[in-house]
Amino acid sequence: MMPDMTQEGKAAKGAWTPDLSVPTVYLNAVSKSYGRIHALSNITLGLSGGVTGILGLNGAGKSTLFKLLMGKIRPSAGEVRIFGEDPWKNPAPYARVGFVPEHEKMHDWMTALEFVSTFARLHGMSKSQAKKEAVRVLDFVGLTEVADKEIGQFSKGMRQRTKIAHALVNDPDLIVLDEPLQGCDPLARTTIMNVIRELGKMGRTVLVSSHILSEIERITEQIIIVHHGKLVALGNLHAIRERLDQIPHTIRLVGKDIKALAKDILDHPAVFGLSFPSNNELLIQTYHFGQLHAELPRIVVENGHQISEIDNPDDDLESLLVYLTGGSV
Repeated sequence: MMPDMTQEGKAAKGAWTPDLSVPTVYLNAVSKSYGRIHALSNITLGLSGGVTGILGLNGAGKSTLFKLLMGKIRPSAGEVRIFGEDPWKNPAPYARVGFVPEHEKMHDWMTALEFVSTFARLHGMSKSQAKKEAVRVLDFVGLTEVADKEIGQFSKGMRQRTKIAHALVNDPDLIVLDEPLQGCDPLARTTIMNVIRELGKMGRTVLVSSHILSEIERITEQIIIVHHGKLVALGNLHAIRERLDQIPHTIRLVGKDIKALAKDILDHPAVFGLSFPSNNELLIQTYHFGQLHAELPRIVVENGHQISEIDNPDDDLESLLVYLTGGSV
């Protein structure tokens, strides 16, 4: 776990401390327009503690939301509060915020340790304290062994973890991560997900955006869904999924003698349709996705079927949005 900073490091942040009696993040009827283009429309929400996933297709308004929170752009209407403060009137709260933007150029000639240490110095730490905190956060994101390697030699996943380390070096209470998993290999994705979950367990408020439902589902069940600049869902993903059982779902299986499996599953009460796109492929239609998905492994094993693939082609953000908005995306 990431330990608390020493008193020297805390003092380097300044005397300002967050008001814990108010939401860490609060938006009240916030809108942002660029001429006739409405990037965000009338967003109201309050968040404190734990990990919240910000879901939305590309262009939904996720990055605009984060830019508003980080004071990079002003809202066209409404109010934004960080730790109860208006950041345009008092920027002090940003001393307690860590931000990883989706796109950001890095100093490829610097080592990871130099890069993170430099940002620690910008937070007011002494040279020795900056190095100490940089070592700490690089270890937290799993980069200790390459801390002295130049960033220009890093993979996409290592670069992302370096960016996360630099966002954590000031021991922030609010961490904002814009598409941190994009372009990462499976190992890096798993490592970053573990880091995000650990930060949530530590009580930090973590906002992480993605356009991929399965990514967020592996990190947290607390979600916000933004679509065409509007807030269409806020709450527990598991509860939303239970409501999705009311609409048809498809489960796809690939394997040997797939028609034998179809025979064994045909009379299941959760199944209302079967089809065969190819000789070794079966599509199952169901109104009870959770129930059937939970029972499929038992049916496959007990009847000795050989299945090489199983997935849910309509179990994605687009399908969820169709349900939530009552139309096409």
